[in-house]
Amino acid sequence: MTLPIATTAAAGPATAAAATGASGPPVDPQIAEAARGLEGIFMSMLIDEMMAGTSIGAANPMYAGLATEKLGDALADAGGIGLAAVLERQLGGAS
Repeated sequence: MTLPIATTAAAGPATAAAATGASGPPVDPQIAEAARGLEGIFMSMLIDEMMAGTSIGAANPMYAGLATEKLGDALADAGGIGLAAVLERQLGGAS
């Protein structure tokens, strides 16, 4: 069974703009870094909750914590869920 893949237009205006490369005014690099960092933390928390009931999460809490942190950061760097783009727009003063 194959699941349909959602297009970026269906994901919402923030993720659609980020995925298509549409850019507004330039964003301060410190704001962009902070936004990606916050999205990485948020993604890590989501992954940590998903792994809580698995054998991976229970095996070694220290390594599971490191794995979820690195995976969350990697997901945020790869585009994440669009949270960083929304934060950049809001913190950068763009409407």
